[in-house]
Amino acid sequence: MKKGIILAVVAVAAVALAGLAVSTMKPAEPTEPTQPTGASVLTPQVEENTIGAKQWAEFQQAVTQNQNATTQEIAAVLAESMADQFFGEATQLEENAEFFAGFDNYRITGYRSGAVYMPMIGSIPFVGYVFELEDGTDPAAFLKSLTDNCNPKWNICVEADQVVAGAIGNRAFFLMCPKSMDENS
Repeated sequence: MKKGIILAVVAVAAVALAGLAVSTMKPAEPTEPTQPTGASVLTPQVEENTIGAKQWAEFQQAVTQNQNATTQEIAAVLAESMADQFFGEATQLEENAEFFAGFDNYRITGYRSGAVYMPMIGSIPFVGYVFELEDGTDPAAFLKSLTDNCNPKWNICVEADQVVAGAIGNRAFFLMCPKSMDENS
């Protein structure tokens, strides 16, 4: 009988200690988003306080806050940030796509996955792309091929004021857009 009582006391003490340990555990402190480990950043030269600068900042935040996000998820964040300016959404690029808005007949290669976001109305000179580059693709060379082959006047009636191209690691950002949505700018 004494043995049973001793076991019961030991069991109660073990449960109490386990409960005390759990109740005193603190959740991990949140950390600031950081660049992906070892990721090189190719920062575009873009005029401050413009749509291009704001979109680049949104891209950086989206990539650093969720390093596992898909290109479509990142593009959706960027499209959503423009929702007060126009209605549009992100669309995954089809594998082996041959047509790219803003690139005339140029076929973009060197990416594993990609997404495009743009307004539903063609009179706004805005098209953005997010790419995850294939292994071995040089981000600087990839961005140069985009800037060398894009056509900021792909829409007959309008022309983009800015071409913005940058990358974080193997994630590339490309945008053609107006400096602002203000008609007087």
